Parts: sequence; C-alpha cells; structure tokens
Amino acid sequence: MDRQEVADWIAANMLDTEAWDRGTEQRQTVAIKQAERNLARWYPDVVLTAEIVAYQTVWELQGIDPALKYQKHNVKTVSDNGESISYKDGERSLVAPDVRALLGSTADELAEEEAAEAAQLQYGGALV
Repeated sequence: MDRQEVADWIAANMLDTEAWDRGTEQRQTVAIKQAERNLARWYPDVVLTAEIVAYQTVWELQGIDPALKYQKHNVKTVSDNGESISYKDGERSLVAPDVRALLGSTADELAEEEAAEAAQLQYGGALV
C-alpha cells in the first residue's frame, strides 16, 4: 500500500498520531510493510484497506516505545533512582485493538477455537 495513502487516512481520521508523526518516512514505510505482512498472515481472506493498514501501522510504531518493549518481554517492574514503574501482567496484543474490533479473531485463533470445539464433541455412548 502506498505510504501517502496511509498517511492521508491517518491525518484525516486518527487523533492519536504521535507514533506516526515521530517516525521518519523510511520508518513509516517499513511499518506499513510490516503491518501488511502481519495482517495478510492473520487475516488471509480480508482485503486490506487504508483504514485497516493505518490502524495496524500506528500500532506497530507504538510498539517501538521502550515501555512496551519491557512489557513484551514480561518485565514486571523497572526502578531508577527510587522511581518505580510497574507493568500490567500479560503481553501486548500483536493485533491492533481497532483492527480486532473490525475484523474479529485471527485465522490462527479461529482454527484453535475450532480444534477445541472438535475435541469436546462426543458421539454416541452412554454415561456409566
């Protein structure tokens, strides 16, 4: 997808654009490619629009934030000169929340759910 198309969509539709604005043109282009690659893997049957790519691109750029890197590596607390920051348990989702709201579960998540449901099915028999 064209960087300018994504940039135009972000400028016209998003309030929190700090991660995008901080990025260089080269970093923005790489983030778009990364977002498209990830989205194509997670949602193989979906046509990628500027909206979906923009949400994921900004999410990818926000992931560069040092605090989010700590959380990704399951660091619980960081202390410096008596100042302490505690992070919530759990890892940051790879899929942008707005993308998940629009598209739902990823293909892998759906396959896991189907496998779990299939494992629960019982055919015939009687309880003893």
